[in-house]
Amino acid sequence: MTAQIGQTVRELLVGDLNAYFEQTKSLDEHGWNAFGEVVGAAFYNAVERSLSGPQADVPAFVAAAAVPYAQTPVAIDENAAQALVRSVLGDDASVAEVLEQLDEPDLARIELVLLRRLIDDSNGDITVDALITSAQDEAAEFSGEAGAS
Repeated sequence: MTAQIGQTVRELLVGDLNAYFEQTKSLDEHGWNAFGEVVGAAFYNAVERSLSGPQADVPAFVAAAAVPYAQTPVAIDENAAQALVRSVLGDDASVAEVLEQLDEPDLARIELVLLRRLIDDSNGDITVDALITSAQDEAAEFSGEAGAS
């Protein structure tokens, strides 16, 4: 299942992100868990690689990531997005409140929007294939599917 989910995430990151709801409509609870694990692992790794320095301007990064999707079905809540980025960077103070308000599809959608910007901003240092392969491996280990991806 993790490999199949990884392919869906790959398609969303390189294709039309506005297809998010169509691409994920058939996911059941187990599918959403796997999807969230892959997207979450990719998001965590990309944020750590790209925004972990003291010069990181999280509000500016989130605003830039949100602009292309404003007024679209995948528009994001910038406060929630900032909390998610900050949680990866070690500031857990505001993420609990965000997690209480959002469900798995919303969290994954926000992370995908931010991931696209992280990949674009990396100047080739972060590739979709490497990021998703690593995330699939991490998700497979976490879910007990190791070796199945």
